[in-house]
Order: sequence, then C-alpha cells, then structure tokens
Amino acid sequence: MTTNSKFFLPLALAFAASIAGCSGDKTTAQAEAPVWLEADSTEAIQRRILSDFRLTRAEADSIIMAQHPNVTHADIDTFIAKHYIEAKFIDGEQRIHRKSPRNLNLLNPEYNGGARIRGDQASAERISYVDSVLNYYRGKNEKGLAHKVKYRFSIGVPYHEAIAGDTLRVWMPVPLQNPEGGRQKNVHILSSIPSEYILSDGKSMHNSIYFTAPAATSPEDTVHFEYVGEYETQGRYFALDDIVKNMKPYNKESEMYKRYTSPEGRHVIALDSLAHEIVGDETNPAKQAELVYDYIITRYPWAGAREYSTISCIPEYVVREKHGDCGQVSLLFISLMRSLGVPARWESGWTLQPNSVGIHDWAEVYYEGIGWVPVDVSFGRFTPSKDPEVVGFYSHGIDAHRFAANTGVGGEFYPAKKFVRSETVDFQLGEVEVSKGNLFYPAWDYEMELISVEPVKATK
Repeated sequence: MTTNSKFFLPLALAFAASIAGCSGDKTTAQAEAPVWLEADSTEAIQRRILSDFRLTRAEADSIIMAQHPNVTHADIDTFIAKHYIEAKFIDGEQRIHRKSPRNLNLLNPEYNGGARIRGDQASAERISYVDSVLNYYRGKNEKGLAHKVKYRFSIGVPYHEAIAGDTLRVWMPVPLQNPEGGRQKNVHILSSIPSEYILSDGKSMHNSIYFTAPAATSPEDTVHFEYVGEYETQGRYFALDDIVKNMKPYNKESEMYKRYTSPEGRHVIALDSLAHEIVGDETNPAKQAELVYDYIITRYPWAGAREYSTISCIPEYVVREKHGDCGQVSLLFISLMRSLGVPARWESGWTLQPNSVGIHDWAEVYYEGIGWVPVDVSFGRFTPSKDPEVVGFYSHGIDAHRFAANTGVGGEFYPAKKFVRSETVDFQLGEVEVSKGNLFYPAWDYEMELISVEPVKATK
C-alpha cells in the first residue's frame, strides 16, 4: 500500500471534477451534494467501485496499445484472462481498473524486466537499512538499531459550500506505544493546531489524535489541522536458528492464542486447505512461516491496488487476481498462519525511509518463548546481497524506519466515527467527516513531513 505522501490531483481541480456531470442548471448543480460527501455507506462504496473501474474497455485498449504498439485486442483479452489486467462488468459493460495499464507492465513477465520474486531488485540503499540493524546485533554499530524521529502530520480541508457552517471532525494516526514488541516508545505530542485534542490512548486498534474545528466559510480559506510528534523507533531481528531452538509449545488455552489464531472480520479468514498444501509435513511454526512467506513472494507480485473498501475479502482477492500490494499480501500471510494454528496479527502505518516516505503494512507472528516477531512479506528476499541474513531479514526482522499506528483492521475509532470510513480497512492518511457525512478523497489534503531523524542508542 506504499504511496507518495501527496495526492496527485490538485484540490481545486478535484472539486470541479466532483460536480462534473451535474445538470447545466446552476441552481440544480449547487443543490446536489458533491460525490465526495458520503452519507450512505452502500452508495459510497458503489461510487468508489465506479471510480476505481473508470476506464472503458476502449479507453484502456487505447492506452495499452500506445504503450505497446504491437499489442492487439485479442492480446488484451489474454492479459485479462491471466489477471495482468483487472476487469469488471458493471451494468453489463466491461470496465477496466484505472491502474491496470501501469500494472500490466509490472505483472506481465514480458514487460517487467525479468522480476522473479519480491525483493530481488532491492536497492543498495534499502539493503543498508538492513545492514544497520544487523550490525547492531553484531556489535559493530551501537546506534544502528534505533532512531529518534520528529515529524509533522497535517490535514487541510478547503472551503466548499456543501460543508460551510458545519463542524469538521478529524482523526490522524499517532505512533503506538508498543510494550509487547518494544519497537516504539517515548511517544510525545509536542504541539498541535488546534491546541485541544483527544488521544485514543489504547481505546482503539487504530491509534489516533482527534480534533474538531468549524469548516471554512470563505472560498479563500482552508482549515488547517496538524500536530508535531516525536518518538523512538527500533528495528528488530531474530535469527531463525535461535527462534527454532528456543521456541516452546503454545499454550492453546490462552486468550492471546485463541484471539490470534481465529478468523477476524472479512479480511482475516480460514484458508486451511491452501495453508496445509503450502507447508506439507512441516510442523515447526517458524519453518511453516518461512514456507508461507516464500510461497507468497514467489507467486503474488506487487501491483497498484484497488480501494480496499471495494474488496469483499482481501486474501481471496490476492489468490484470485494473482497479485497484491503490501497490505493485501500481509492479510493473506496472516490468514494462512492463523489457519496453521500460528498466532499472527496486523501492523501498519508508514515507512519513514530517507527519500521514501509512504504508507505501508506488514505483520507479526508470535512464537511462544520468543514473543512477537515482525514479518514484512512485501519486502521479500533481498537476493542482491551475498549475506544470507540480509537476504532473509524481513521474514523475521524489521528495519528502524517505521511508524506503526495500527494493530488490526476495520476497528472502531475513538471517539467513534459516525459515517463510513475513507479507509475502511486501514488507518494511515487520516479521516475527516462532518454532520452530513464522510469526506472522501479528494475533499481534503494530507502531508507527512519528516523534521528530523537522529540515530540513538537503543533502550530496553
């Protein structure tokens, strides 16, 4: 789910687009609610599906043929059958996912430069983040494990007559205090606009700061929300041999074990047949996790995602469509591990790597006697490295450039949200609503700004 930290469409154009297609009569157009103001959840999801599949077949064919002049219409039929292009029939018409022309170049082996598995084209810069963590454990870099991070998260909501005079309710993500995993601590809110706020403070799986303010009353105004935060984040690495050697049998009667080995909502499901097909006769939980990890990274390449809210069951979607972004493959991994009786859970937020700030999702697996071990399926195997611990790092380790705000998917917010969420599964960009409904993108803008990152000695 990694993306740039800015929307692509300027807000002024977005607002114009949101009322395009209304009656030419000015009074009628003004009376109709803009499409981004969502009061009815069913209608909102349908609109999102239509927006995601906005290309007609003719439009998609034209774009693809411009990229690849030798491609025929019959070739595109084949691409759809092979799930290189995602198509959906809506009201009897074949529509194409808006990201499919780009995804074709990622998924078709003839176009993707020979990519084989996730991670096999890892850059030297990304490998250096892994080296930093490993060198800490090897006693070569005492400040290689932890960073003190200062950042600013902001949301701006421009004026629009549809919400003028209403009250804006805004939620933004905040780093978790993570006593179990021990990877985030000393979280502080240093300043905020407005000055008054409410922290979820453990009352939700989505860690947030909540603000209210009147909506803008003038076309020249934008209501600005922001907070400056600071926290310490640490990487973590567990050698696979140590996990196997030191793990203990699970206490299957514990509440933790039952919770994290059970299906959960629409997106963490039982996949018993596939899970047992992958691991065969292997019974060791850590070795099972390695087999599941390798199964996913060799079969499901990354591609630009649909809106998560439009997918009824994400793990099934990945298996059917044969690709997935970071959150989608993480939910598949969690579902497979739970199906094997191995506790697994979600974690997500942002990666704050230098020159690559973006939203991201990953997982954790629990081994009795070891604790929670981070797993980033999307990063895969860093095969450009000759160091086997670097190659295998992300199946039992994580770098220090993380901002984790969520420990589950699809939870309730605190304070509670009244309308459908913009991110119905995850929580990374923020949420905005008024008394009339949810404000969906692009009715507002957001930014994550790194102010400083300082290597520090890790603390227990």
